[in-house]
Amino acid sequence: MADPETFKPNTERRDERNIARLGIISIQSRVDDDLKTWKAEFNIDGRPYRVECAAPYGRPHGVDTDIILAAQTLFVRAGCPAHDWLHTTAYELRSVAGLPDNGRTYQRVRESLKRLWSTGFLIGEGWYDQLRDRQIWSSDTLRYIDRIRYHEMDSELEQLPGLDPAATLSIKLGEQLAASIRAKHTQVLDGRLLVQLEQPPARALYRLLEAHRVDSGGVRRMLLEVPLVDWRLACGIQTDRPELVRRALTPAHDELIAINYLAGVVIKGRGKQQILYYTFSEDNAPDPALMELLIGIGVSRTAATVLVNEHGDRVETAVAFVRHKQHEGRVRNPGGLVVDFLRHDGKYVLPEQLGNPAVEIARRAVAALQRAEELADQEITRERARVAALAPEEQYEAVKASLKLLLKPLGKEMLALVEERCRAGVLNAMQERDQAAAAMAELRMQEYLNELRSRLQPI
Repeated sequence: MADPETFKPNTERRDERNIARLGIISIQSRVDDDLKTWKAEFNIDGRPYRVECAAPYGRPHGVDTDIILAAQTLFVRAGCPAHDWLHTTAYELRSVAGLPDNGRTYQRVRESLKRLWSTGFLIGEGWYDQLRDRQIWSSDTLRYIDRIRYHEMDSELEQLPGLDPAATLSIKLGEQLAASIRAKHTQVLDGRLLVQLEQPPARALYRLLEAHRVDSGGVRRMLLEVPLVDWRLACGIQTDRPELVRRALTPAHDELIAINYLAGVVIKGRGKQQILYYTFSEDNAPDPALMELLIGIGVSRTAATVLVNEHGDRVETAVAFVRHKQHEGRVRNPGGLVVDFLRHDGKYVLPEQLGNPAVEIARRAVAALQRAEELADQEITRERARVAALAPEEQYEAVKASLKLLLKPLGKEMLALVEERCRAGVLNAMQERDQAAAAMAELRMQEYLNELRSRLQPI
């Protein structure tokens, strides 16, 4: 991995280190839905951790790691505002989380936000205070998310109806979580590695390993030794049977080794006395863009990792050559041809019309990104145009939920007056909603409310 300071903002992921170490989000893709409360005490590298959790909607797991990483990253990109609110969209949250853009994903995001919002935890040991530069031993109650606001939300927060990708989504991070991020007690995760990991358990284990591999002096070690009984609790693995714990970890281990993040994993001992030894690779993970080029042409992920490490400077040329041959209709096994091209330098003659493959690939990548941004903007524009064209009463109904949430401080009587004026067309409901949202984001809500009150006074 590159030095964190050299990361580009669009590839780095920010993560508060204290909560990452606690094992609250299980690395497992599936957990027992009936598990609503649990306690865990474990010791990693001489540091004790003790946590009690309550999760009415079930223990966070699976893509919840991706969602909380995305929320924290966007919070940092927004400048860690003092009010702890993150104003974003489901589309942006999904994009930063690295999840596909489809209806099923937005359903998973919705379910994830509910789990993260509803989960509360009491920490007895294991929280490091960055400002005081010391471990805190007193108990404290914490949350990932304090509040969620969404334009279609009814009075009951937990309903959180289907997420519209383009609509405003506001998330207020837990007080201690936001404060610790603001104090820079964070780890920088490489988004380029995360996109190479196909399954949520591997991404969750990568996050956990990064949190625990940093020693008390802040140095990222190349070897981490952890007892199996403690590590299963840190991973949030529900079973205590050693063979099942190993089985749960193995696929994630394989993926992390395949992308060259881990050099190897060795397990020594028997039964509950087993010790895991994680050996980390040097900071030379393969370029994910080159990996995706090879995978897209039919090379397996494992083989692609080896080829990028050994022939990284020729991958783009090899793929461009095979694509050219495919266009001519003379390729039966494109994956095999690209492997042969890379392993036998000089065997194949490049056609003159091939051009510069690196330039062409870069051009296509930029075009794809621009197109994705255009589509997102178009969706937002279409929805705004649709609502703006509605009759006053219909427009009010379309934005009623978010408008009432934003204007709740006015009180029932004034809210009723707002509704009356909007339905009559005296006030434009969508414009009022947008102005209120902007005022909240810019920390001038009281100023806006005072101005609205003056407009509501009878002439």
